[in-house]
Amino acid sequence: MTAPAGTPAIGAIAREPLSADQQTRLHRTMWAERGRLLDLPVTVTPCPYDDAQLTALEREGRAVGYLPHELSSHLTRDRFRKVFPDMDSYAEAPANGFTNTADVWGWFDYEAAREAPWPDLDEPATLAAVAAAGRTVLTLDQYIVASQDQHLLTGHHLDDRRSWSRLATSYDGRTIAARFDGEKPEEGREDEPPAPGSLLVAYDLTPSDNGRMLGVRTRSATPPLKSLWDDLWTRTTDAYVRAGYPARLGTTPARYLAGLPRVPRQPAVYADRFVLPLVVETRIPWQEQARLLGVRLSSQSQRFSFEALDPAACPDKPYVGWFNAWHARFPEPVSSIDARAELAVDERGGTPIELLAMNAALPDLVRTSRFYEAIGFVMTEPTTTHITNRSPGRCLCLYRWRGAPELGANQHPIPYPMFRPLVRGRDVTTLLTTTEERR
Repeated sequence: MTAPAGTPAIGAIAREPLSADQQTRLHRTMWAERGRLLDLPVTVTPCPYDDAQLTALEREGRAVGYLPHELSSHLTRDRFRKVFPDMDSYAEAPANGFTNTADVWGWFDYEAAREAPWPDLDEPATLAAVAAAGRTVLTLDQYIVASQDQHLLTGHHLDDRRSWSRLATSYDGRTIAARFDGEKPEEGREDEPPAPGSLLVAYDLTPSDNGRMLGVRTRSATPPLKSLWDDLWTRTTDAYVRAGYPARLGTTPARYLAGLPRVPRQPAVYADRFVLPLVVETRIPWQEQARLLGVRLSSQSQRFSFEALDPAACPDKPYVGWFNAWHARFPEPVSSIDARAELAVDERGGTPIELLAMNAALPDLVRTSRFYEAIGFVMTEPTTTHITNRSPGRCLCLYRWRGAPELGANQHPIPYPMFRPLVRGRDVTTLLTTTEERR
């Protein structure tokens, strides 16, 4: 892999702190090659740490990494096999139970030491120490990227001599630990020949386990979310421009973008429920937006009449709303009817136009069978006698059908493992002001 212009040779990186611009170019170069192997477009946002912060991190023995959204979940972990085939781990299988406490992506910092910090602690003591230090635990996916980055930059993986790292990933409810094989056998297991680059995942830990070879890998508890949110704004609006929204509205791309609201400060009460800010375009009917964006309309979605349960939830001008990640708010399958009944007073069920905004921002969700239901928009009366199923409470949803995204309706409003309700916070931001809906 060739280092980007203005960046020191890769072999020298471990010995020389990089500026924010150099970190951006370095990680874009690494992910350009990895994206090529994945046959996926991978976007690396500008490094959100300034030069002083990077120097401080380097002084503390930390490095920075970047995890794309497309590789941040157990549902996408099998993609690592195309990039790092030597790992060859059962935790990468397409159907695996190694789930993250929360799927996070974007820039993060981590301890770059070869051996895991915080050894000799059981799980409760480990978590207490990590929290007291203002840190939080890496997911397995972040750990993989951090270790592979270190191998590229220094010639060794994390934990490839003796240690294991606890991670924010669990198997059957139990926290896992992981390490990489190096060239030499693991200390204490010299009779086991290593497979260099192999990812080893321990699924059988209990909270009481501890020892000098068991530590933890962490990141800052307050990651640089602003860069992630700006990236979502850019992903969504770029999709709108490519789809021809400016011409449809009789304006230029530059003027169109200037007329859209930016991402505001996240309301504190949304921190655990609504982490995805989306730009929602309201001036074009959702059926037309679907066609412009290349999202098919099923025969059902064209034959049925649907209406919003709460008209006040549909602003009449473009807005930024805060939405739930697929795994958040409703971590388990739930029917659209039950989900609506559980909405808090500061929550709104999603609409079809918001489904399209989510797909514009994060199309990989549909590609990997993580589908949303617009629970704020329900079926009323069929417009044709050809549809025989008239289950009440059905709503529009976005899924993958015949190899492409499609808007349609499930036959019955019951729980489906692939579907989660789309929900947003009550507060929305228009171009000039933030408004709170009162109804």
